[in-house]
Amino acid sequence: MRYTDRRETAEDWVQETLLRAWRDFAQLADPQATYGWLLKIQDHVVADDIRRQQRRHRLAPLVATDDAMLQEHPSAAPGPFEETLRQQDRQRLETAVMSLPDDFSRVVMLRDMEGLSYREIAQLLEIPKGTVMSRLSRGRRLLAAALLHEPEVATRGRGDSK
Repeated sequence: MRYTDRRETAEDWVQETLLRAWRDFAQLADPQATYGWLLKIQDHVVADDIRRQQRRHRLAPLVATDDAMLQEHPSAAPGPFEETLRQQDRQRLETAVMSLPDDFSRVVMLRDMEGLSYREIAQLLEIPKGTVMSRLSRGRRLLAAALLHEPEVATRGRGDSK
């Protein structure tokens, strides 16, 4: 299980715990014991989820498919190999973006990874829209150099930003 999967699962458990607590708030007898009450609810949430996962694994039949059948009915979804490559590319991209100077990495992440507009980025970072566009252009060039394994080009811009 990847770190992000564990984090998402934990967040789901917390959300479910708080929903159950909200629903059953009238059952809280002693307000001084709120923390313990929430932990007990969370314990039930986690146990229920683990049991559900175990049941799912027991109930799901293992279907054997031969290669001829797979070739007749190819899936549009990426296979495990393609998914692994995509994950490695994503990690490599994130590492390269984080290696950029802060002024550039923030703009590149906000625009290209989060999808914010130039205006939204300018408001968020409290800089002019033209500066956002300039940093994005320069950041993309530095990112391309970093991805091409040209560290001397990628670090040349450290410290100087518009």
